[in-house]
Amino acid sequence: MKGKTIRYFIFSLILSGFALIGRGETYMEVLENGMTLIHQRTRANQIVGVVCMARTGSAYESYDKNGLTNLVQSLLMKGTKRYTAPRIALALESQGISMDTDSSEDYASLSALATLDQLDMVLEFMSEILFHPSFPPDEIEKERKNIIAQINLQEDSKFELGFKNLRQLVFEGDPYSASPEGTPETLRNIAPSDIADFHRRYYQPSNMILSIAGDVPIGKLKKSLHRYFGKIKSAGAQIPSYHKTIRVSSKNREIRKPLEQGFIMFGYLGIPMSHKDYPALRVACAILGEGMASRLFARLRDEQGLAYVVQSLYFNLQRHGAVIGYIGARPETLSESKSGMRKIFEELADHPPSPEELDRAKNYITGKFLVAHQTNLKKAFYPAWFELYGLGAGFDEKYPDLIRSVTIKDVRRVARKYFTNPGIVTLMPQNPPKEK
Repeated sequence: MKGKTIRYFIFSLILSGFALIGRGETYMEVLENGMTLIHQRTRANQIVGVVCMARTGSAYESYDKNGLTNLVQSLLMKGTKRYTAPRIALALESQGISMDTDSSEDYASLSALATLDQLDMVLEFMSEILFHPSFPPDEIEKERKNIIAQINLQEDSKFELGFKNLRQLVFEGDPYSASPEGTPETLRNIAPSDIADFHRRYYQPSNMILSIAGDVPIGKLKKSLHRYFGKIKSAGAQIPSYHKTIRVSSKNREIRKPLEQGFIMFGYLGIPMSHKDYPALRVACAILGEGMASRLFARLRDEQGLAYVVQSLYFNLQRHGAVIGYIGARPETLSESKSGMRKIFEELADHPPSPEELDRAKNYITGKFLVAHQTNLKKAFYPAWFELYGLGAGFDEKYPDLIRSVTIKDVRRVARKYFTNPGIVTLMPQNPPKEK
């Protein structure tokens, strides 16, 4: 499920709040109905990317109804008041339009990729899908069963199983500890009335960001938006706020499964992108385990031969973050692999990166970030994502410079501050062989 969300608005002939947000032809405006519009004029091709995000997600759900956002998102394209699911699918397929829904901890989205001459059709269907879903009872049960089947399949994925358990340790007591997909038990608790109430509460124009990237003039875009969203009024969305403090402490969990290989996952509680320490912690993560020249890869795989896969990643969330590291290893080397990984993380403060290491990590991060912006769909996604996270759409252009500004001293400081008390999940065979 990838992508889902759009907003309404009532346009007047004179619109206020029109602002330039960065280099090039990127504009941002809050429309009369409260919907945020981000428009980026790109002239490289005739493709348009459209992303609409709503401020909702699994972090906004009650624990007993965990998975509600994901279920609602999976149902949006299963029929509306005007169109059946087959009619939507056939119309989009016949035109070669890609449209997908997505959900996460912090947002739900609807996205589309099409040609410029198909923009009106995209906006028409997005308006229907976002604001007038019919939620057919038979589709609710079908999607509930599909999602439960997907959750059960995750038990066979070492990464998915490890990550599900790790988030429970790292974010204990916080809504982020729950997986966006929910559990079979919580999904069975969700009634049709819960789905309708959730949609009514969060799928409001004032709670949405619509971002469009392509060679479309802003005047033409406004006319199209007025045509397809102008009659949709916003009742306002009541967004819950969270002020919980996560207690950081070392936590371990061992899970025995019928496995041939072992798997270990570390998690260190981090910070959101809005925090001043974020750029340095993001670079520290890359130094440790992103790319074949990273410390984890070089030492645990190349030098010691302990790993068949080893990597780190930064888990970005709106209110928190985490540095994640994982290693797949032979069962008899699990103890050595675990102590080796922890040592590499926690010695970074006393064994700082060389200038060459630092530059490699910064180039790795900024290079991947810039490459990810090569499509209009991603050019539409990132400003919306940053705006929803409270960073502002212009953060999309500031991000590479923030990464490049990180110094060796910064890396040492954040390593000392954040690489303590990890959550550790170990997946091991039910009858493990003796360790070396």
